[in-house]
Amino acid sequence: MKEILVFTDGSAVANGINKGKGGFGTYFPNFNNKTLVYSMGFENTKTGRMEIMGLLFAILAFNKSEKTQVLLRVFSDSEYVIKSFTENRLERWIEAGWTNSSGNVANRDLWERVLEAIEERPFLTLQFQHIKSHQVERERDPAKKLILLQDEHIRGNFIADKLADYRRHKILLKIEF
Repeated sequence: MKEILVFTDGSAVANGINKGKGGFGTYFPNFNNKTLVYSMGFENTKTGRMEIMGLLFAILAFNKSEKTQVLLRVFSDSEYVIKSFTENRLERWIEAGWTNSSGNVANRDLWERVLEAIEERPFLTLQFQHIKSHQVERERDPAKKLILLQDEHIRGNFIADKLADYRRHKILLKIEF
């Protein structure tokens, strides 16, 4: 089984029920011997949606007709995304008619797209791992920052985080999913 690492992140400038500008980043350090990235900026969005978009683009990077079994190791600082799979939240939401203790499940449209993309790629096995966010940015000592960036997981998360910054994009999409 081929193993591929991907780092995903999403962000938005939004508070509470307000929506704002946001973006997502998906970073493959080695996808078929190449670096592969996806990044887009959006208006009228929230962080959770952008985190799911990062995951969705990681899955969509694989052609549906792939024949080789792939273990996709997804690294994310989003507990929302990670725990939706590792704590079987998605299964419980579906069984409960897409409701949870707060009412209707947020971002159902994107979760359904993620599940559909996974189903269309039976060769793909996903493994999720949470990674601590913003480790490099929080470090004040430049020498220690360089040491942190030597770790492939911290570096991957740092790159995905930078890709998720909506300010990188000249055009912010106004697409509603």
